[in-house]
Amino acid sequence: MNNSIKLHGLSLGTTMGVLYIACAIFDALFPPYGFLVKLESATPWPIYGSLSGFLTGLIMFAVSGFLIGALYAVNWRFWTKRLS
Repeated sequence: MNNSIKLHGLSLGTTMGVLYIACAIFDALFPPYGFLVKLESATPWPIYGSLSGFLTGLIMFAVSGFLIGALYAVNWRFWTKRLS
């Protein structure tokens, strides 16, 4: 049962549901372009079209990838226990 398609589906569905809600809340807090607009007003370097903007985006993308992976692992563990 640990490698069933149902387990993958439930884990991925739960992860995407949590991410959708988090993105909706985050977008409501930082309109219209999200966190990058708030970050640009606080930084002494230009964010858009520069190396610092690229590095900021790359770091945010990498961190969010690790967070999504961790969220998926938590959901995987939950559904593994729940279905067995």
